[in-house]
Amino acid sequence: PVTKTTFSNSYIEHEREVVTFSLSVLSLLILRRWYFAQSASVESPVYLPVLVAICSRLNDVFVTGHGLDPSIRLHPAHHSFAFMTSLVLLVYIRLQWIGDRSTQPRYSFGITSTPISEITDVFAMFCLALTWWEKRSRDHSRNGYIIARAAIGFFFVGMVHSIFCILRDKNQSGGNVGNRSATRVKNTKLALFRGMMLLVMVTGPSCSSTAVLVLLQCASICKIMESFGSKVVDAPVMAALWRLAIRSAFFGTNHHCSFNRLQYSAAFIATDSFHFVIAGSSLFFNTFGWEMIGSTLVLVLSRTTGRSTVWSWFRFYQWTEMLASCISVSVMKRHLMVWAIFAPRFMFAAVFTGFCLFLCFVEEIFDVINPFLKTKNNHSRLHTI
Repeated sequence: PVTKTTFSNSYIEHEREVVTFSLSVLSLLILRRWYFAQSASVESPVYLPVLVAICSRLNDVFVTGHGLDPSIRLHPAHHSFAFMTSLVLLVYIRLQWIGDRSTQPRYSFGITSTPISEITDVFAMFCLALTWWEKRSRDHSRNGYIIARAAIGFFFVGMVHSIFCILRDKNQSGGNVGNRSATRVKNTKLALFRGMMLLVMVTGPSCSSTAVLVLLQCASICKIMESFGSKVVDAPVMAALWRLAIRSAFFGTNHHCSFNRLQYSAAFIATDSFHFVIAGSSLFFNTFGWEMIGSTLVLVLSRTTGRSTVWSWFRFYQWTEMLASCISVSVMKRHLMVWAIFAPRFMFAAVFTGFCLFLCFVEEIFDVINPFLKTKNNHSRLHTI
């Protein structure tokens, strides 16, 4: 469906509805196959495909106001109760679902023992809540910029910690290979969660509600991907499900493949003055962040679950979209709306494809250096013995 939309201005303008409908149909088809599966054993809950479609639809209908300043009170998701509840749910998800708390350094505070990594993330989300609260104030002198900078600092500290943990796991010798792989996946998911929180910050309070729904959707798709036996989903279908879910998150946060739908407020979340590098980076991440985080997650899960063909099909769909965009912009080069519709759609497809190529490059580098790291670890283990 994404390929088909590049050949018509009407399809491009309504691409959000096309993607949401296609995701719902694909989820219902998986549900039908699971429901009528011959095996009596239950490897995965049958409702998971329905949850994928419901999360996307709930975000489409009820969550609005993405990319707008929190002071705009026209959207229910901008209400303090809505974004405070969403941030509390994100804190709960961070503490209970994401990260391996057993491998993180801990400091004791009285009768409890809390990881430094978790404290950093909780403080960052607390500062984020205060920032939005300040920006909603009717007193225009309270802009929340200082607290926003503190939240950004906490998130960047967390990202540095995640990168350090990932690199440490790659260079670590000894131990069970399966345990090291599981720890690496958990650290990667934690890094992606922190990246998502940065994306929430540059998008606005509405995105906190969207983030909760997207996390539930991703957790459901992960479980579908890990299913086995009679409920295993073929790689082309699995890749299409990931592709539609990621693109649904892109459109569900009020983005569109058009220059006039860029959310310029992302450049001024922590300052009222323009700084080219900071503003450009914030706007770029606000626009393409879901594609970056989602594609990275698909690559990591494909390699760790032994379903590398899912990533291959995922890449194939992206190459097909890029090819279709090239053909459509060439055919429609004399169309009246070429610079308003077809050329921007081609540019967005080029950026999506460029990041996919970057991940392929990283994957190839990892495949080259991974044997050397294993040899180094084996030598270290022999010297230890």
